[in-house]
Amino acid sequence: MEKRADKVHFKMFKAGKFWLVSGIALTVLGSTAVLNTNVHADEISSTQVSANVGDSNHAVTPQNTNAVDDAQAAVDQDQDDIAKNQADTANEQNHHDELAEQTAGKQQDVDNAQKAADTANDQVKNDQQTADNLKPDEYTDAQNAAKDAQQNADQAQNDVDQATANKNQAQHDADQAQKDAGQAAKDRDAAAKAKADAQNKADAAKDKADNTPATTNVHHDPHPVKPGSQTKPSEINSDADLPTDLVEPDGLTDAEKNQDHYASSDPWYKYVGANDTSAVIKAGTHLTAAQQKELAEYALALINSFRAQHDLKPILMSDTVQQLGQAVIDLRVKDQTEAGVHTDTNSSDLDDAINRVAGGNQYDVISGGENLYASILENGDVTMLQLKVQLLQQLTGMCFADGAWDWGHHDNFLSHTYSSSDEADQVYMSFNLQYYLDGIIDGTGLNDVTYLFDFWVARTGTDGEAEKALNNGLYTAYANHGYDATETNPAYTQAVNDYQNALNQLSQATKAYQQANYNYNNAQSSVKAANNSLTNASQALKDTQAKLQVAQTKLADAKQTLANAAAKYADQLKAYQAALKTLKADQAKAAQLYQALADAKAALADHQQALADSEAKIQQLKDQLKDLEAKLAQDEQALADAKNNADNGNSDNNSDNHDSDNNNSGDDADNNGSDDHSSDGNGSDSSHDSDNDSGNNDSDGHHDADNGNSDENGSNNDSATNNNSGHQDADHSHNSDSNAGNNDANSNAAGDNQNQGSDTSRSDADSDNANDSNQESSNAANGTVNQAGAPNSQNNAAVASTNQPSTSLDDTDYKSNVQPRLPQTDEQKQGQKMTLLGIVGIFLSSLGLVSTYKRKHG
Repeated sequence: MEKRADKVHFKMFKAGKFWLVSGIALTVLGSTAVLNTNVHADEISSTQVSANVGDSNHAVTPQNTNAVDDAQAAVDQDQDDIAKNQADTANEQNHHDELAEQTAGKQQDVDNAQKAADTANDQVKNDQQTADNLKPDEYTDAQNAAKDAQQNADQAQNDVDQATANKNQAQHDADQAQKDAGQAAKDRDAAAKAKADAQNKADAAKDKADNTPATTNVHHDPHPVKPGSQTKPSEINSDADLPTDLVEPDGLTDAEKNQDHYASSDPWYKYVGANDTSAVIKAGTHLTAAQQKELAEYALALINSFRAQHDLKPILMSDTVQQLGQAVIDLRVKDQTEAGVHTDTNSSDLDDAINRVAGGNQYDVISGGENLYASILENGDVTMLQLKVQLLQQLTGMCFADGAWDWGHHDNFLSHTYSSSDEADQVYMSFNLQYYLDGIIDGTGLNDVTYLFDFWVARTGTDGEAEKALNNGLYTAYANHGYDATETNPAYTQAVNDYQNALNQLSQATKAYQQANYNYNNAQSSVKAANNSLTNASQALKDTQAKLQVAQTKLADAKQTLANAAAKYADQLKAYQAALKTLKADQAKAAQLYQALADAKAALADHQQALADSEAKIQQLKDQLKDLEAKLAQDEQALADAKNNADNGNSDNNSDNHDSDNNNSGDDADNNGSDDHSSDGNGSDSSHDSDNDSGNNDSDGHHDADNGNSDENGSNNDSATNNNSGHQDADHSHNSDSNAGNNDANSNAAGDNQNQGSDTSRSDADSDNANDSNQESSNAANGTVNQAGAPNSQNNAAVASTNQPSTSLDDTDYKSNVQPRLPQTDEQKQGQKMTLLGIVGIFLSSLGLVSTYKRKHG
């Protein structure tokens, strides 16, 4: 249901178009509040006008609404910024006025202080003149002469005292130089002896190093390590670190038990090889039979330790069983089995091999499973210790972290049954290597080598002949005995170190002797220089003593002359001394006043600087205000453009609003149209409100169907016809979620409802096919045709429509399909520019808005 404010504002616009135009004109002059009120009021009314049915409907899209809201928010923010700027300017102006008043007071303080200082300075000049007039020149000359004589005598005495100190220091330096020279001689002799001793020790150490064997044989006991964690693996540096018991890693998590990468290089055991003395297998070469057997025996020891943990008999390996393993290799080569694929154990070739190896007892031995993994062989030079660490890592993963493989490797290592139920007499295992010359797996182009663990189970209850055959050449499990190494003889190393230390000591002793000899020579030179300084100091003391005697004689004569002058000018001296005392007192007073003047000037300068800073800040705020006002003008223009775009925007909905206002004598009918929200069909919900007044028939038929959330094509009719005014308005409103084109047109008819002109807006289509899935439905009950054109939901007359822009409409279509709405005339456009009626317009606008508010909320 349409808001009542829409109808109220529409009638207000119809009745008072001139004062609304005047209100807008006044807003241009600066009344932002009136502009915002009229804008929002105009948004409340039906803002889209259509002149003919063929045009698409104008509608305010969410994008246009957001643009208007954003533009309005920018204008509001600009007004807030301007208001804040003006408030800041007013505050700063008040502060400036206070500073100006205070600065004037400080200037008065400076003037007063300057005046007092000048007065004191004049007094000092008068005092100085008085003292100068009373000064006895003969006495003053005698006084100056006596003063000069005293200074000369004092200087002469200082010279004597300094010369005496210099002589004493020179004597001390000479004595010390002689003493240092004696010590330097002793140090030189001691350094010479230490050098000789160091040479003897170096010779002895060299003889010992030359006669000590350089190497010795050393045995290292085993110290097997336990598995570490993935974040901190256990390091294996030598064969002594290899364990022979297979142990579950401490703290093994469920995630680690189910990982598919336990074969990585160092999750639990990490090869470091700091003391690796095992054989090196060069890249591109195969293991010897002895080396392959060494690896097989290490694997046997680890697997049997694992079986012992489950109370199972040990697995056996032998030269004969290895022949079965070789038969598997031959079969895989024949079948070209890939490295990661298990052997086809159902092959007749394998049966023949078992029959041959088991002494003709083919059916007493069966294949009990197979485990395999890729070796690091062929990827570069490796040592036997590296291969054993990889084997240890792989077997640990297969036995304790085989979840990703459904514990198949784990179960194979614990094989103990023949076929599916019977306990086997014995389980055997072969350990072989298959070399793939073309096995390029990692893209490096290097060959790949696969380890194959094949398990063979001897059937229970046989005559034992097969087991005898398979037991030929049994392997013994690997035992870790540590390792032997030919190492450097510690005694030789010590002897070499001792010799090197002896050489270092000899070098240091030689340097010490050279330094001691250098110090001795310097000490002798210092003794000679100190004695020369002592001679010169003694002579200088004699010269200053003679000058002191002359100065003391002249001082005695000057004092006598001064005494005679004092007796001669005794009375005048008293008056002169009094004048000097007054001068001193006035000088002190003047100094205080000049200090006060300096303080006042400093205070004045501070206030003047603060005043200048305030003026600069005010100017800055004024400049900022200009920028804000310019931005406000731009944002207001953007707001106007956004609203204009909203008024002239395109909608994708197919629904019409027709407004007509019929003013005849006798009746007043107010028909509020239908509002259909959240509908998937075509329907209308209408409400009629009639108001009859005698003598005046004012019919305002307003049919409005707002299909806000519809997927079909609904119909909105909002009509109002005013025959008395001679104008007709046609208002086509907007609907959402429709894909038909929107056509807007404004028609103006006067008097007899003739079409005097049309205003055709542009037409937009959201779809190349107007009759889409949302438009192909029809509501037979309402007689509504859902096409891209304008439907008629009030009667059964279907109105044809088009998605193409319409530029004209003849009288027949005009009268049969739409009720024209009054367009904006040239008179209205001219009225928007009128400023003379602005004041009257804002007054009338205020009354209209008050009336609107009352009707909306009454």
